[in-house]
Parts: sequence; structure tokens; C-alpha cells
Amino acid sequence: MHANSIAMRAPRRITTTLPNTVFDDLVKRSLLEGRSLSNLAAYLLECALRQPPSSKPAGPGPEHRC
Repeated sequence: MHANSIAMRAPRRITTTLPNTVFDDLVKRSLLEGRSLSNLAAYLLECALRQPPSSKPAGPGPEHRC
């Protein structure tokens, strides 16, 4: 395996600014799920990106997976 392919698979970091209410909700959910804040944020971003751009985001009902 080449060094480039290994480097491309390594996790990457980003910095983002969130509204206070979103941050507070993220903290509450991370505590409820026993996840780190970073892990939950990464998980939610992955879920959102799996949805096709033309589809509507899932609502907060039981069918909502993320």
C-alpha cells in the first residue's frame, strides 16, 4: 500500500461555528447516547451526507435514523 492511500484514509479535522442552541442540543444528545461530542457530530454529518441532495431531511419521528 502506498503512503498516499494510507494518508487519504486517516480521519480529518474541521472547525465549525454553531449557534448556541444547536451546540446545547448536541451536548445533551451526546450525553444521552454516551458519545463524545466529536463522535456524535461526525456521525450526524455522515448521516446527512448519505441522503440524496434532492430528498427532504427526515423529521424527528421514529423513522429518523440519525
